[in-house]
Amino acid sequence: MKTLLLVLSLIGGTHLAYGNYWSQKADFGSFGRHRGVAIGLGNRVYAGTGHLNGDGSDEWFSEWWEYDPGTNSWAQKADYIGNNSNGDQDLVAIAINGKAYVGMGQFSNATHFCYDPQTNLWTQLSNAPGDWFTNTDPFVIDGVGYYPSYLSSSDSLYRYDAATDTWSTLCALPQNYFHRDPTFVVNGKGYWKRGFSFYEYDPMTNGWTSKAQFPGTAPNNNIGLSQNGYGYFMGGYLGWGDMYPEVWRYNPIFDLWEQLPDYPFAKRRWAVKAKIGDRCYMGLGTNGTNFGDFWEFDQFASAEEFDLDQFKAYPSPAVDHIQFETEALQQFEVVLFDLSGSQVGRVTTENGAIKFNRNGLPSGTYIYQVQRHGNVLHSDRVVFL
Repeated sequence: MKTLLLVLSLIGGTHLAYGNYWSQKADFGSFGRHRGVAIGLGNRVYAGTGHLNGDGSDEWFSEWWEYDPGTNSWAQKADYIGNNSNGDQDLVAIAINGKAYVGMGQFSNATHFCYDPQTNLWTQLSNAPGDWFTNTDPFVIDGVGYYPSYLSSSDSLYRYDAATDTWSTLCALPQNYFHRDPTFVVNGKGYWKRGFSFYEYDPMTNGWTSKAQFPGTAPNNNIGLSQNGYGYFMGGYLGWGDMYPEVWRYNPIFDLWEQLPDYPFAKRRWAVKAKIGDRCYMGLGTNGTNFGDFWEFDQFASAEEFDLDQFKAYPSPAVDHIQFETEALQQFEVVLFDLSGSQVGRVTTENGAIKFNRNGLPSGTYIYQVQRHGNVLHSDRVVFL
């Protein structure tokens, strides 16, 4: 009977309801600030620089910090060296091949730098082609950087090749750029919003296509992120003091927008964003108060978002391995238990599929759980012959 109750507890709650999409993480390692920059590299987030005002001071920072999701902690790293190491704001950043490419802030002008987390060193690169990229939101497709320019007369999209440290002009933007018009990337295409207008960039054709207009309240300073095949715009403002905590999800297959619950923390502008694989982060910023809080967004934190019919475990019965896969999300863990409730294996994937090798497990029935960041999304039984 005890074994039966244990099995029921493992598989009975097929998934748990976590009504909020957000989880708060450790506060940023230093002072709260706004107009900073953040980037995901490997399995860490790096964040820093930025501006502090509103308390009688007017300061800029060169600090650079590393966030480890595994320990939920921050560690200070080598300071940003732009602007003669005097700090900066409104920098832009991309990640390519495990390195951060950062620069072109308000005081750094066209200067451009590479940060290598393996050596904790900054290296100066060739200058960008003009002081045109401050406050823009570049994106990366297939290891290539794409930078919207900020020229009132002829705004264009530029390409940055990190391997050769060279820049080239691609095409005109569909509209002139504004402060931090947000971007995200889904399935090899870039998406850019100007006000309420919304466009898709295809690097294969080097062209823009108009998409469904953004239906949110706030046209400016949104945070753009993508996760599991969807794009998101979060927050933003209408007028300088009219900030909104709205979260909108975009489905590129059907060209449709859907409003999700508002984010649960204080409204703000000039926040930072970062991604590690499919893990999305947002934090810092200001509404007159400079914030140092840091949050992770997970669209599958709410159980109803996970479609059980999309999860496969096969073959079962199995001889030497079982394949676990789903098209619903990329990053998850499979934890295997025997019928006594003892954990007998754990595997992790970042691409939606994983092979669980038998590795000498006895014949019999096992319970598996699909977990994401400690939340159980799905569970069922499998058999080894």
